[in-house]
Amino acid sequence: MSSTAEIELTGAVTERLFASLLGALELATVHLGVRLGLYEALATPRTAAGLAEVAGIDERYAAEWLEQQAISGLVSVTEPGDRETRVYGLDAEQALSFGDPESPAYAGAMALLMGGVGRVIEQLPEIYRTGGGIAFGGYGDDVRLGQGLFNRSGFLGQLTQEWLPAIDGVGDLLGRPGARALDIGCGVGWSSIALASAYPGLTVLGIDSDDASVMDARRNAAEAGLGERVRFEVGDAAAPPAGEGYDVAFYFEALHDLPHPVESLAAVRSALRPGGVTVVVDERAEEEFAPGGSEVERLLATSSVLHCLPVGRSQPGSAGTGALFRPSVMRDYAARAGYAGVEDVPVTHDLFRFFLVRP
Repeated sequence: MSSTAEIELTGAVTERLFASLLGALELATVHLGVRLGLYEALATPRTAAGLAEVAGIDERYAAEWLEQQAISGLVSVTEPGDRETRVYGLDAEQALSFGDPESPAYAGAMALLMGGVGRVIEQLPEIYRTGGGIAFGGYGDDVRLGQGLFNRSGFLGQLTQEWLPAIDGVGDLLGRPGARALDIGCGVGWSSIALASAYPGLTVLGIDSDDASVMDARRNAAEAGLGERVRFEVGDAAAPPAGEGYDVAFYFEALHDLPHPVESLAAVRSALRPGGVTVVVDERAEEEFAPGGSEVERLLATSSVLHCLPVGRSQPGSAGTGALFRPSVMRDYAARAGYAGVEDVPVTHDLFRFFLVRP
């Protein structure tokens, strides 16, 4: 028979996972709202019929979604009534979370990332049996869009304003005449766009293996008026274009996802101009493994199980790094790639660590 301690432990774990189940299900309803434009429509308070008309969805589903959102505290009832007459909208906090995709507090990005995991959840057992992987594009539009939204505010609002000034000499390199930067694993391009916006004489080449990300990046650069100084190409992160020297090469939350990180770092080192450096911004994993980790460590470990490790193992001979990218791993990769040293950069961030890697 189970002891009292065992029953209490099981109850605690089950209670925690129930809360996780509730959160996951609510996040799925947020995914619906984001993909259907329902939160955007609620910038103006509406009844279920009004929301259905504006968003182009069925009225009965609109009523059900609105009631659930209000019960969960994700939208507000602005005018009470019955199901047909009740009016819903967003209060100030809800508008901050759902109203502006460019806001640092935008919650829709998390729902999109969750949607991408849902797309592959049935593939993962076989991947775990065979040791294979899933390419980034295999997670569909949701992960690409969600990742871009998740990092957009940081890249546009902090990268050149706060992060780079803390990295010794990088601003001078980016600001010198004819400066060139390389953005490895550029995603939908916000980091490259931020760099070019801050340094008017800088040209940036962004490389990513995902075709859809590169197409989005090109469109984003054109809309920002930077199409002439920011170029995006589909390419192998281990083989940047030959014959082009770079003053600074960047990996923004990308190195841990690369199948061949050491080869990429070595190729980038060879592509640097004299005096050039590599900057790596990656996951803020703890220095060492320990059970019962922090929320950030739990987030990284879970993301690695479901996304980062399968993406990293999508090519033969993968290093299989995963999202638990500890400083010791960075130092090992840099040494094997022929760099002289790795410096920890004193930037305080909840999710990222910053490294300056000198050839």
